[in-house]
Order: sequence, then C-alpha cells, then structure tokens
Amino acid sequence: MTALLPSSPCLFNHKKVVKIAMICQHWDFMDQSFFSRLTKLMHKFRLKQIEREYDVDIEFYEFWDDWKGGDVQDGLLIKLKIDVIIAPGGVGGWHTPWKYRREIKRFVRSGGGFYGICGDSTFGSLGVENLNWRYNKLVGKILGFDELSPMLGLANAYTDASVLKYIIKNPAFFSKLDMLQFLSKLPLSRASIHLKRTCLSIQEPYFGENLRIMEGNAPLVDGPILNRLFMPKVITVATFKKYDNPYDESIEDKKAIIATTYGMGRVVLSPIHAELTVGNRKAGDVYMRNVLWLSGDLPNT
Repeated sequence: MTALLPSSPCLFNHKKVVKIAMICQHWDFMDQSFFSRLTKLMHKFRLKQIEREYDVDIEFYEFWDDWKGGDVQDGLLIKLKIDVIIAPGGVGGWHTPWKYRREIKRFVRSGGGFYGICGDSTFGSLGVENLNWRYNKLVGKILGFDELSPMLGLANAYTDASVLKYIIKNPAFFSKLDMLQFLSKLPLSRASIHLKRTCLSIQEPYFGENLRIMEGNAPLVDGPILNRLFMPKVITVATFKKYDNPYDESIEDKKAIIATTYGMGRVVLSPIHAELTVGNRKAGDVYMRNVLWLSGDLPNT
C-alpha cells in the first residue's frame, strides 16, 4: 500500500486541524463511475468552504479497500488519527468483509465521527426494513451480491424500503438500466426538508426551516423499541416535508437526517445529498455543520 499524504497539509498553522477520510470500495461499481469523481470534487469544494467559513484547516484523505485488504482494513483510520469518516454513498457498504466493518466500528467507538450519506446511510444503520424476498433477489441481480452483509448498526434506525415499491413495481423485470434511470433523476430532485428543533445545536441556524435539498436513498425510520434499552437515543435532525420525483408521497414525514452517538464517537446518517445541492447555500452549510459536529469542532456544541 502506497503512503497516503493529506491533500492540504498545515505544518506551520495554528488553526484547528480536522482530518477527514472519504472511504471508497473497489468492489462498488458506483465508486468507479464518472459520477463518483464529480461527487468527490463537490465534497472537496464543501470542505474548502469549511476552512473559509469556520476557521479550521482540513486534511483530506481518500481511502480505498478491496475485498482482501486496504486502507481501512489496515487500521489507518486510527493510525493516522482521522477525525471523521465520510461515506459518500453508493452500494459498496451493503456487501463488505467482516474486517472492514470491524475497523470502522472500532474507529467510531474510540471517538471518531461517521457521516453516512445516501446508500451509506443504510450502511451505518441496522439495515433495511420492509424488503421481502422478491426484492432481496433483485439486489443480487442488480448489484451482483449473493446477499447483503450485516450493516454497521451504529444507530437504532432502518432504511425504509417500502417507499421503493412505487419505483420498483415488478422486481422480476427491474433491470440495471432501470436503476441507472432512477439514479439519473436524483441530481435534479429537490425535496422539501424540514429541519427540526432539537436538543442538539447541530443545525440550530435552520431550526424550523424547510430547505430544498437533493434526494438520495430511501428515508430512515426508527429501529426496534427494545433497542432503546441499550442503544443511544437517535435524534431526528430533519424530515421529508414534501417529495420530488423519482419518489412519491410515501417518504413524507420520514427521517432525512439523524444524529446519535456510538461508544465515544458521533454518527450522522443522511439519505439526502446536502453536499451536492447546487445553488443552495443553506444546504451546503447543513453538510458543513454535520461534518464539524462529527469532529467535535462545531461552535456552541
């Protein structure tokens, strides 16, 4: 494995330095796509905004893993003292080696932050709810996985697959082309997202506001009630107020952003793409505040 160097070293700077690692998987076809390259550019743009607007310095790392090893599995999250993982989306988190999951959970439990976006909001959750056997077979056909591996279980929440029944009316005839057509509609989507008043100041400037933000994964819903006896409380930061194509009204009032803790670490799961929402300064700031809260460097938290 070649040595990893930060993209913005700050050797002679006394500002707070936040180390951020974006995790990517060679087995995820979406991480290998042109869209993924554009996505990473947008993340880097937003992180530069954080440096300008919140007076911190960002060291950015891009971690890659394959099925037999890689940066995460080699323990670099802890060795390099990373502050926050950004899991930017895709489907690679749905089928992962045990060691990969172990290292991420160890990192968060030890005090790291995990930001699971779009498909990676499922990866950080307990898994998928309301997905019957017909849809399980579809996952294998479309993604090439024999089955979904266990998710990280960092938050007592599920991805609600029931909303996909509007999009995938007949799983037997849903193809990769249909999936690509669905994904192609997301960049232009703008659902109305309601930022709730919570005990966390993570999104305090936007308490009570509705912001139009790009859709992504299916929404999150609460996990089992019994889990509340031993899992930290999940705070609903934002909900879907109104839907946009390709979803329907079944996503309304369900969770668009949640926050919780895991061990000594912090977790934000976001089915929506605040970071990719072009032309909306507040949406970009929602992303930036999520990152800073995860690092423990958001003012007044």
